Amino acid sequence: MLLIKNDFKTIQFAIFFTDFDEERSSVYRFLLPRLLTSHTNKLINKTKMSEKLEDLYGAYFKTRVERIGNLSIVSIILTIVDPIIVGDEQLFDHALGLLNQVLFEHDVFNKDIFLEEQRMLIEQWETLYDKKRLYAHTKFYEHFFKDDTYGYPMSGSLKDIKKLTVEKIYDYYKNVFLSNTKKLIVNGRISDINKQKIESLMLHDKKDEKKHSFIAHFRPSRELFVVEEETQMQQAILKLGYHFPIFRDDPLYHAAVILDTILGGYPESRLFKEIREQNGLCYDISSSYDYYKGVIMVSSGVDLKQKDKALEAIKSLVIHMMEYGIDQSELDHAKAYYTHQIKSGLDSQSFLTKRTFIRDLLNHEETIEERLIEIEKVKLDDVEKALKKISLDTIYVLRGGQNDKEIL
Repeated sequence: MLLIKNDFKTIQFAIFFTDFDEERSSVYRFLLPRLLTSHTNKLINKTKMSEKLEDLYGAYFKTRVERIGNLSIVSIILTIVDPIIVGDEQLFDHALGLLNQVLFEHDVFNKDIFLEEQRMLIEQWETLYDKKRLYAHTKFYEHFFKDDTYGYPMSGSLKDIKKLTVEKIYDYYKNVFLSNTKKLIVNGRISDINKQKIESLMLHDKKDEKKHSFIAHFRPSRELFVVEEETQMQQAILKLGYHFPIFRDDPLYHAAVILDTILGGYPESRLFKEIREQNGLCYDISSSYDYYKGVIMVSSGVDLKQKDKALEAIKSLVIHMMEYGIDQSELDHAKAYYTHQIKSGLDSQSFLTKRTFIRDLLNHEETIEERLIEIEKVKLDDVEKALKKISLDTIYVLRGGQNDKEIL
């Protein structure tokens, strides 16, 4: 257990279940948190669960499934008001008891609730084609991360979902999920007595827990792969995937973050100012850097008539950056913005909880102060070194039309 003591008005109980990221377990890990937090043995349906949370002064659960490198992380977070604020000495015990029921004490899953969650997920998949942004994102990942688990739907495929039964997911819960590596993080004002109560929550049998080594990796860069798909709409969605082999532990990591910020990570970025503001070639545009996979991804929505011009402008902008670098003003502004984002995050309880887990998972000892110092140390030369590692790998275009086609 990791304890973060502070004076937020709420207390967070966050437990993270870690396993290897595998296609066969995706659908289980996606649906399971929804089932766990929807009911318990005693709270037999969603209505009873909602009533219980209301009794706990509006406590709430938040769940998430995410991929971090080669690992799949399921997080279940219960947030309650600080008992001191409401003057309820029993609140802490009641909340801890509920968390224990949700995590560890399911003897069976309510079949009707399972079927409802399964049905909603099937409907999401069957209507995916109508949600153009989400569809484009899904197809881009499928192509860019082909033969990598990142390219497989986090929810599992439609076939996986339809094959799932309440018996199968319960078997996964009892025999696999509860044997995951578990990390409990408590964030808030906690007394020593309550700390002991929390520790007892995690005394469930640990002898069968697996240990998972973290690996950040991606395939080698390949010859440019371009996919253009047609659908019925009056605009186009552009997705560009750049191979960028700088990972979290790389000496150039902070330079890579600053580079992405300058490229498309904030309102003063080059993509936003040049492609959208100056040239009016898109509705929106941004970039994102995944330092677990070593990639930069650019996404943009454009008018159908501007598709080719916008795509060439984006490609040319990145090439120009690679050839001529950036200037000192861009570097200073990006560092100031990124520094501000980090400092602002210190006011967020959820940010601190997640940060603590990631630091523990990756064995990072760097403090906030040390991180800010490293960001300030980033020089033009560092960013130019990072720029030399960029190579365009995949382009995906979804545009107005009827037929799908692939361009090799």
